[in-house]
Amino acid sequence: MTLMADMGAKLAITRRHPLIGTEVRGIDLTKPLDRDGLDRLNSIWMEHPMLVFPNQKITDEQQIVFARNFGELEVHPSVAHRSSKNPEVYRVSNVDEQGNILPSESKEWQYLELTWLWHTDSSFREIPSMGSILHGIEVPKDGGDTLFANMYAAYEALSDGTKAEIEGLTVRHSHDAVIARSAKLSARQDKGTYTELPPVEQPLVRRHPVTGRRSLFLSPHTMDGIVGMPNDKGFALLDDLTKHATHERFVYRHSWHQDDVIMWDNRCTMHAVMPYDSANQRRIMHRTTIVGDERPSL
Repeated sequence: MTLMADMGAKLAITRRHPLIGTEVRGIDLTKPLDRDGLDRLNSIWMEHPMLVFPNQKITDEQQIVFARNFGELEVHPSVAHRSSKNPEVYRVSNVDEQGNILPSESKEWQYLELTWLWHTDSSFREIPSMGSILHGIEVPKDGGDTLFANMYAAYEALSDGTKAEIEGLTVRHSHDAVIARSAKLSARQDKGTYTELPPVEQPLVRRHPVTGRRSLFLSPHTMDGIVGMPNDKGFALLDDLTKHATHERFVYRHSWHQDDVIMWDNRCTMHAVMPYDSANQRRIMHRTTIVGDERPSL
């Protein structure tokens, strides 16, 4: 499907996947948006929760300006992965700021490798992030694709019995649980420096504050069990829901090109990085993360 709308030039919107993954052309992210343009883009985003903007050769500063159209920006809890120049930029990169590929035995890479697990950005915060914007600066020739799952569709496809079973359930999320997912990182005495964040409890089903639609709220690399449920039963339920939500019918696989910019709504999506040869291929992605608007609720 291709739609056309006026935003100075023609704005072309093309679905890449029936449920998630929509390409937007005809906008220059290096330039400021006027109010009409921002309203139009935000309306598109609410309808299409994961947008792809190809061929956007933006600087970090321009990315920050664009992201701030939608709210304040988070500073990531991992100190080592923050840009030294712009702390709002989270460097999702196997290359350090001196241009060297991170050794596989380094704590910096062992932490970053956890992005290969399905997750929702900042689910470990009391108010999780609204959305994220990721710029592909250097992309590997093979691998390193990013998967995105539509959590609206995943919830809506559940049986009525499962919806009733999970109604009102609460899940513990923790940044410490992220580190625990890596056996190598957990075994280190020096695991890195992180902003301290206490565990939080989030609803398993959440309602989007703008669209009003319900979605599953899953983040497998931060979830630490269901409140009031034995761990074995709770994790089994979460595993079943994750397997359901990441079925190919709900998932778009993005193969990166240099200077792709992707914007997604963390309130109704989940994502994961596909493995790649991180010891030999460079992958530099810069992410800005928009502060959440409210605590998740039903």
